[in-house]
Amino acid sequence: MTLLLVSSVADELGGLKGEVVGIGAISAAARMAAILANQRPEKVLLIGTASAYPGGPGLGEVVTARRVGTSASVAVMGLGYVPRPPSPLVCDPFILHNLNLESVDVLTASAVTTDSVLAGRLSDGWQIEQMEAFGVALACAQADVPFAAIFGIASNAGPEAHVQWLSHRTEAQEAARLAVAPMLISD
Repeated sequence: MTLLLVSSVADELGGLKGEVVGIGAISAAARMAAILANQRPEKVLLIGTASAYPGGPGLGEVVTARRVGTSASVAVMGLGYVPRPPSPLVCDPFILHNLNLESVDVLTASAVTTDSVLAGRLSDGWQIEQMEAFGVALACAQADVPFAAIFGIASNAGPEAHVQWLSHRTEAQEAARLAVAPMLISD
């Protein structure tokens, strides 16, 4: 089965062969839909970095996605509402079956969360946040293509998120690539 590796930016792929979907869920969904139509892969794996919510995995850990969801921060803070929020999407467990990694629930946020109160509210039922996962997963679901994701934890959601990401992104990207390498060889 052909596995297509995708990431938000080329740095996350490093030397691995794959496609770039862009930053943010909307860009990722649109680009992923075009890639799926043109390349018709049998399965898709998103690789990248993410931020941990309170109680989530530690910096430098590599995790896989069990399910991905999306949330509007304004709704979580009680400043707006979403009339019909989309249901979370379950990731394909068979794509990552040979990896011995923790599986977590991934919330797609529209921005990196830098407020500790918001991070606490968003963490209800979610262990990490990432900006492209739901967009890629939705495009794959609509095309009936199995999807999974693997992330290196580069920061903790909250006030230090950006500084931590700048300090730890290279190591987190490399850790995710190393974790996924055996899968690419056996595919």
